[in-house]
Amino acid sequence: MGFYILSYLCFLIFILATGYLVYRQLTLPVHVRWELYPVQHETADRAAYGGSYLEELNWWEKKQTRSLFNELRYMLPEILFLRGLWKENRLLWWASFPFHFGLYLMIALFGLLLLHALVILWSDYPVTSSGAMRSFLNGLIVLTGWTGLILGNIGSLGLLYKRWADPELRNYSSFSDYFNILFIFLFFISALIALSGDPQLEGAKAYAFGLLTGGVSLNAYTPGQNLYGGVAIVSASLLAAYIPLTHMSHMFMKYFLYHNVKWDDAPNRRGGSIEAAIMENLELKPTWRAKHVEADGRKSWREIASSAPKEVK
Repeated sequence: MGFYILSYLCFLIFILATGYLVYRQLTLPVHVRWELYPVQHETADRAAYGGSYLEELNWWEKKQTRSLFNELRYMLPEILFLRGLWKENRLLWWASFPFHFGLYLMIALFGLLLLHALVILWSDYPVTSSGAMRSFLNGLIVLTGWTGLILGNIGSLGLLYKRWADPELRNYSSFSDYFNILFIFLFFISALIALSGDPQLEGAKAYAFGLLTGGVSLNAYTPGQNLYGGVAIVSASLLAAYIPLTHMSHMFMKYFLYHNVKWDDAPNRRGGSIEAAIMENLELKPTWRAKHVEADGRKSWREIASSAPKEVK
């Protein structure tokens, strides 16, 4: 039962930490508009050349239209396949892609395992026959598990090698960067070794079933009866709690980078919420170190912006 308690606690930490990150993001002061184009929620013909609704005559009198399809068409290849890295650093992509995609497949695997457990609970219990739905899920679970773990191990070793062998990467790689990759590699390698003795992932299915039933066993499987399986359970649970506490949370927090910062082109209307947020920002008192700004923590942005700059000798 100890494994299940650990997993429950780690999932709770993940939910609370992620909730705090989202809350903090939503309550931050309004950002400075980037004014970068193309904005992907524009219609396809306009986004193709970097156009904007601001081109239209009397645009403020018209309803702004957005295309969710165009956003997804840009975001999905970037998130799933690291399209930007493929264009800018092809050598690093060969290590980074299997690492990230392996993690995505592990998330998908966890969802499939829970779905498999729900199918069992909704049908006969204990299960004595295998229906079409369960057979399909079994095949998908095996394919996803093996593919994700193989890619994850290749990517983890590749990123460790790149960070150590590439002088440019090594110069700005901190201890936490190496620790994070090694932590994730511990999960990948222990799970792969455990999988070699359980190629159909029966242990993983049983553990997911136990998570939904408060520890009720399935197929007489006891969590941790295999050393590497136990290490995989512990490391996976701890990773779930650890990721939202680190910069690795960018895998899901990048939503706000796209929608709330990079692609935010909402008009600033008189008396609107954006104007009110900007007025609030003007009352903030910055503490920048640059002397010419005179941001000493006593003057507000309004006072700094409305005063003439002084010469710094």
